[in-house]
Amino acid sequence: MSRMFKSVTRTWPVFVGCEHGCTYCWARPLAEGRLKNNPRYRGGFKPHLVYEELGRAFNPGEFIGVALMGDISFASLGEFLRICARIREFPKTDFLIQSKNPRKICDWYVEWDVKLPANVVFGTTIESNIDYRLTNAPPPYDRFRYLAACSHPRKFLSIEPIMDFNLGVMVRWVEILKPEIIEIGADNYRHSLIEPPWWKVEGLLAELRKRCPRVVQKEGLERLKGGQ
Repeated sequence: MSRMFKSVTRTWPVFVGCEHGCTYCWARPLAEGRLKNNPRYRGGFKPHLVYEELGRAFNPGEFIGVALMGDISFASLGEFLRICARIREFPKTDFLIQSKNPRKICDWYVEWDVKLPANVVFGTTIESNIDYRLTNAPPPYDRFRYLAACSHPRKFLSIEPIMDFNLGVMVRWVEILKPEIIEIGADNYRHSLIEPPWWKVEGLLAELRKRCPRVVQKEGLERLKGGQ
C-alpha cells in the first residue's frame, strides 16, 4: 500500500477507522474491500485501537505517519495517551498526528492538560476554504481555527483533494498556521469534485513556497493543468 503522505517514511496503524463519512474517502472502500480479511478491518471501518501495534519500534530520523488509515480524533483520551506515551519513547523519531477534527485534541489540552510530545508534527486537512459539505467532519474554517489556536509549535497541512478555493484566504490561513510541511494533491479517485483551474493551483503553490520550508506536490496534481 502506498503512503498517504509523501513526507512520511513509514506508517504506524496503531489506530484505524473513521466516522467522518467523506464522500471522496479512499480508505473506507479499501478497508471494506481488499483489506476486509485483515484482522484490523474485520469490523469494517469502525474506529479502534490496534493494541499489538503499541509495541512497534522506530528508528532515529524516521517520520512516522500515525493512524493514517483512519482519524485519531475518534480515539478515547486513554487510547490517545497510550499512543503519545509510546511516541515519547522515541525522541529522535518524528511522528505525524493528523486529524480532520483538531478540536478534539485541543479540547484535551484545555480540559486535561494533554500536551503533544515534542517530536510530534500536528496537522489537519483543508481541501479548500469553502465548505462543500462533502464530509461530516468539521468545516474547513473550524479545522483551520482550532489548529491555529493550538499552542503546539510544529504543524502540518494537507490540501487534498484540492477543491476550488479563494487564493487570498488560503494564503492567509497558511500565514497564520505557519506549518513546517504542506502537501498538496488532487482527487486521484475521480469523485467529480469541484476542482480549481490550474492557474489558481500554480498561484497557490508559488505563494506557499514563499511561506513554508517544505511544500510537497503530490502525484496527480498536474492533471488539473489539462483541465481533465
